[in-house]
Amino acid sequence: MIQVTIERDDAGIAEITISGHANAAQYGSDIVCSAVSAISFGILNSIHPLLGLVPQVEQAAKSGGFLRWSVTHPADPSLHEKLQLLAESMAIALIAVAQQYGKYITVKDQKWQGGAST
Repeated sequence: MIQVTIERDDAGIAEITISGHANAAQYGSDIVCSAVSAISFGILNSIHPLLGLVPQVEQAAKSGGFLRWSVTHPADPSLHEKLQLLAESMAIALIAVAQQYGKYITVKDQKWQGGAST
């Protein structure tokens, strides 16, 4: 099962951690894993071109199954707001996957508890 944990502080999302494997299908055919990967890497890969920031990311090497994005707090309020918007977009998209495929993914988030989190 994929577990997503979203940590927040007074400034918004501080960290998003994704761990585990969906095991919804064979490797290469797992649509839950594909969805989570596309959402997370799509957002993370857009940060530098859109905002000029390099996201702070830790991830498992070969075996996959782990990604942690430590969301920075830029001094520029406009950049901070845009970075938070991207982080919230990731959270909402992952919750949508959890709502559809709750057997394979859970999301824990204090803000968006409405039915997708366990």
